[in-house]
Amino acid sequence: MNPDGDLLTTNLLTREGMAKRLMCGAVVWLCLILQPGNATAQEAPPEDSLKSYDLSEIVIGGQSRQEDRIQRVFRVDLATIARQDVPDVASTLRLLPSTSVQTNSRGETLVYIRSAGERQVAVFLDGAPLNIAWDNRIDLSLVPATVLGAMTVERGAVSPGYGTNTSGGALNLQSRRLMSDGRLSELTLQGGTAGSRQFKGLFASKQDANSILVGATYAQRDGQTLPKDAVLPFEPVSDTRVNSDREEANFYMRLDRSSERGQLGLTLMHARAEKGVAPEGHLDPAVDRVRYWRYPLWRHSMAILNGVIEKERLRWSGSSWVTRFRQDIANYEDVSFDRTEERQEDVDLSGGFRIIAERERASWRWRLLSVVSWAQHHQQEIDVLSAPSDVESQRYQSLLHTIGGEVTSALEYPGHWAVGVSWDGMRTPETGDFPSDRGFNAYSLNAEWHRSVGAASTLKVNVGSKPRFPTMRELFGTALDRFVVNPDLQSERTWMAEAGWMTRREGWQMEVMGFAQRTLDTIDQEIIEVEGMRKRQRINLDGSRVLGIEWSGLGAISRTLTFQGHATWMRPVVTGEAENRQLTEKPQVLATLRSRIELRRGFHLDVSGIYTGKAYGLGPDNALVDLPTSLRLNARLSTQRFFSDSGVFLQVYGGVDNMTDELHVSQLGIPSAGRTARIGMSLSR
Repeated sequence: MNPDGDLLTTNLLTREGMAKRLMCGAVVWLCLILQPGNATAQEAPPEDSLKSYDLSEIVIGGQSRQEDRIQRVFRVDLATIARQDVPDVASTLRLLPSTSVQTNSRGETLVYIRSAGERQVAVFLDGAPLNIAWDNRIDLSLVPATVLGAMTVERGAVSPGYGTNTSGGALNLQSRRLMSDGRLSELTLQGGTAGSRQFKGLFASKQDANSILVGATYAQRDGQTLPKDAVLPFEPVSDTRVNSDREEANFYMRLDRSSERGQLGLTLMHARAEKGVAPEGHLDPAVDRVRYWRYPLWRHSMAILNGVIEKERLRWSGSSWVTRFRQDIANYEDVSFDRTEERQEDVDLSGGFRIIAERERASWRWRLLSVVSWAQHHQQEIDVLSAPSDVESQRYQSLLHTIGGEVTSALEYPGHWAVGVSWDGMRTPETGDFPSDRGFNAYSLNAEWHRSVGAASTLKVNVGSKPRFPTMRELFGTALDRFVVNPDLQSERTWMAEAGWMTRREGWQMEVMGFAQRTLDTIDQEIIEVEGMRKRQRINLDGSRVLGIEWSGLGAISRTLTFQGHATWMRPVVTGEAENRQLTEKPQVLATLRSRIELRRGFHLDVSGIYTGKAYGLGPDNALVDLPTSLRLNARLSTQRFFSDSGVFLQVYGGVDNMTDELHVSQLGIPSAGRTARIGMSLSR
């Protein structure tokens, strides 16, 4: 039972018995369907048949805008996402180019794109921002993958229709839905290493212009496996990380209705979790302030309404959303996690809307847009060791807006061009104990051009400039006395440019893109000493620069062997110093290569390699510390059958991630998981 009196989820099976029953059941199913002479079993259609699901794009100027954006968007489809066998979005993000995933000392799993930080990258679900406005980021390890029909990433200078704080690009999560009339039911059971287990269920139905999809997930693990080469001198020795257990459950529903005049969709999502935060085991708690945290309660609820209406030659599109977020943080005395010292209770309420009006002329079209959002953060800090009445309560509020427009080419143009401008602003009418006169205003620019060269190639250019405002937490948060507030903190300004070439040939395609980003007044942090204790403070650096080149491609080597991959080289440095210092926790090389092999008797083998190049962490003395490079190898074996007499589609799979138990460290003292294995089955009808 959580502190607020809500039951997270009833665990109907014991931890020990559930995984054993699940694995035994999967083995029995596998033996049955592979028996010789099984008259009712047929080889299933290719797993790519899962593409019968469509997706709900973020609505930026309606369908015509989507036709433009396809030139700059990298898309991952449902079939690829489904083969990851994970309950959360974070574990799927290395499928995207130039993307790194990092778990910080707060236990939050965040996304970085082309070395742009998580507060510079906007994350959307069906047109609504997922980021919590207090700190403009979201723990993607707790966002359910059940909702995904596909995901896309757009880099460079994106449309002003996305709103504020998009200098690092936009990540779009699009919900699942059926494209043809009918019904579908799915059930997935999975068990694996360190007591992990996962249950997923889904029901979808479509009839004429109406459709509904309902899904739920329950997942649990006893801890995170520890790589063999991990060195954590101030953490108890174990095969799993201390305080790394988690339990999560979520519910999701999507309703869609279409007519001759337009489309309307409603998304409802509720996610709940309880988890521990693995501490920074390389730090001596006698010298450094180490987080010994647990989240006894994490809850995220959203309602999203989006749609498109067309009247004559004018198209209105948009979305609106309401979000409630609640989390409790318990801070413990030491690594034993026996006694609570402090507790912080956060409640965030937010809402907003996006409205875009678009009209097409003979050779060009215009669109006017407005994005407005409001957020309130209420925080209570409780000293558990003192009297219960010793409670510090603070309230903060922010208002964000984007007002602007774009002019683009019409469909008759042999390529595509677009130019956009907007005015972005931020106000903080409530700031707790701090002065409430802080406000930020800035302009935003974007321009892009694509042109076909020959029958199979395209040239692309994109330039622009975007601001990134400090978050309320950066301006006013102390994180249970771990941070010191900087009243002079300023917003960032990023100038960006990219140019490249894409070609499509029979059986394969490839893209090469060079890019440059120059950020002024980069927000970073440094370690300072206050009354004999080491603390952190947000600061503005002179600036930073990222130069890089990105490659992505896919193709078929033979009828039974296909591949897809991407690789990025980057040089992210801090400017304005005697030596251009590398930005911390930003790898210089990111590469992912995936291959799919069709074996005999309906089996498929998926093999992938994920390489993370050289990066640096920030030591307690503000010195840079080398982080190890890593190459993690993953494999998954699956088979599928369709039983015509019952109409049941069965998939059985098993996989191993990080097969060589490679050490991967994205932040000092916080290694990623070691070798993990899983086995599961999915039934659909």
